Amino acid sequence: MPGTATIRPRLLPVGLFLSSVCLAELLAAALTGGASGVWFSVEFLGGLLCLLIVVQMGIWADKWTRDHDFFSPLVAFPIAYVFWFVIGSLDVVKVPSSVSFGLFDPMPLYIWGYVVLGLVAFLCGNRLMRGGVFPEVAGRSCRFRWDGARFWQIVVLLSVLTAGSYIYIVLRIGIPALSADAGQIRLELAKFGVAQAILFSSAWTLIPFLVAYLWLHELTKAGRFSLWASVCFIAVLLLSLGGRSQLFVPFAVALVMRHYMRRRFRLIRLGFLVLAAFCAVSVFGYVRDTALTGGNEAAEWLNVPSAVMPFVYAYLYIRFPVATFRDITVAIPRTTGFQYGALTFGPLDSLLPGHHHQSDMYFKELLGNDFIGAGQPATLLGPLYADGGAVGIGIGLFVFGIILAAAFRWMQADMSAYRVLVYAWIVQTGLFSFFSNLFPYITTLWLPVMWFLLDCYLVRSRPGAISAGRTAWRPLVPYQ
Repeated sequence: MPGTATIRPRLLPVGLFLSSVCLAELLAAALTGGASGVWFSVEFLGGLLCLLIVVQMGIWADKWTRDHDFFSPLVAFPIAYVFWFVIGSLDVVKVPSSVSFGLFDPMPLYIWGYVVLGLVAFLCGNRLMRGGVFPEVAGRSCRFRWDGARFWQIVVLLSVLTAGSYIYIVLRIGIPALSADAGQIRLELAKFGVAQAILFSSAWTLIPFLVAYLWLHELTKAGRFSLWASVCFIAVLLLSLGGRSQLFVPFAVALVMRHYMRRRFRLIRLGFLVLAAFCAVSVFGYVRDTALTGGNEAAEWLNVPSAVMPFVYAYLYIRFPVATFRDITVAIPRTTGFQYGALTFGPLDSLLPGHHHQSDMYFKELLGNDFIGAGQPATLLGPLYADGGAVGIGIGLFVFGIILAAAFRWMQADMSAYRVLVYAWIVQTGLFSFFSNLFPYITTLWLPVMWFLLDCYLVRSRPGAISAGRTAWRPLVPYQ
């Protein structure tokens, strides 16, 4: 195996050190602790061995990402899918169901049947769409094909729409993040359907547009600073609305775009970035929710110090959707029937007058959990199961596998900023679906349509006015 000769000498001293530590532990346990001490030392040895294996696998995976595309359909989504359900299924906390809504009840083994079914269906969809290996991408680079003058016209227009809709909303409900009831006040955004749609459509377009211009053009320090300052200002506006998903969506899109526009991510760097974002999301959610409840119940449940709790709080947002999926597989079809597409395509009801509950509220009412806040998401498998059981999961993940693979081929055929943006949006939708749904909002469909219309306007210019831009993106090896 290439690179083995360089890896083994590095691991040899590490292995000798760990072996000596473990032998010392076993000897001390045998002399002082008896059988219980020996058993503890065996567990300690097993833990160190697992850690060494994880480190070794991380080294190999990081080397693999030098020459392969981490965000291709058969890499990022399957890895994140398995990771999410593994972490969400671990029964490491014991809390009575009476105070946790069954959040920490054991995860039955049959749940993994649905998880494996969904993953296999996704892989089959990818396989069907491939039709062989993807075309080579040597010599191709991401290009900025939009006319500069028209691009800045759109940026100014979107900035006005963002500011206007934001001011309209906060004048009526205040700034949610500055309120002690932020967790509840943020739900009132649903009352401002049109204004909310304008705000998120504009802000979620501005951030990717600005970073695309920044990464594909040579700019002065002042120009780069002004663009980053604008992006940060929009991010602050979104965070002030009290929800994390409002910033997670454009952040994830920008992350994938940077991978193709600026420089490929290596696994270790991306891992540290995701970990930092995870901790930031956790701290934000902890501060918001404790301000609402005025207590620290979660810290008491998990039996962790209050100072550490903000950094592990987001674990609940992994466990809760997986636990909700477990619960609805019991409630459906025992207490109610399948919905036959009503939940999966529920966001389309947003086009009709009135307020319409989405799948997370349906699950909350179905399970009878009365708590402050929004609904109960059940991962991407929940709505699919509630609509058609195992068949719904299979069909839904199979179709998504086809969509993601087709979008990847389409992007590779012409690496323009617009196509990278659309592919990044689909990847973000897949990653966000682990918490929520493959089709959580009407914007999931509306924004790509809006970007198509903007692209049609922005590319209509004199041939000499099209900006080729710049890129540090290197050719990628098609996934096998």
